[in-house]
Amino acid sequence: MRYAVILSIFSFSLLFGASSEKVEAKIIMSMLKSVTDNTNLLLYTDSKKINKTLLNNDTTFVKSCDKADIAILEADMSVTECKNIPIITLRYDLLKIYSNSIGSFFWQKGRPNIVFIEARLRDQNITIDSSFNDFIEDTIW
Repeated sequence: MRYAVILSIFSFSLLFGASSEKVEAKIIMSMLKSVTDNTNLLLYTDSKKINKTLLNNDTTFVKSCDKADIAILEADMSVTECKNIPIITLRYDLLKIYSNSIGSFFWQKGRPNIVFIEARLRDQNITIDSSFNDFIEDTIW
């Protein structure tokens, strides 16, 4: 049951020939919609791949974190202006670096993985959709 959401999206996409980038975009969009109520999301990302794959969704990309509702980061860099908004990382190890990161989406052994950190969700008063409850972890591994 833990991977039901991911596997259903991934399996459906494989059956109909979707690329891994499209699968990734669908998963990330469902994560974003789960953590925010905004219909037109203001998103900052340092990932050119995310910019490209999420271009057709209800997302407005902004050039700095101070104008964003949420950030998606894949690089280990000092982004001081992102300290006031929730972050979803694209590498699991970045959860340890960014103390305001609430979760991560990453590929491991060819499979998509989703992790949300319970204490960080609670600290930022974020309630995620119940479909992601199986992906909530107590601690960072």
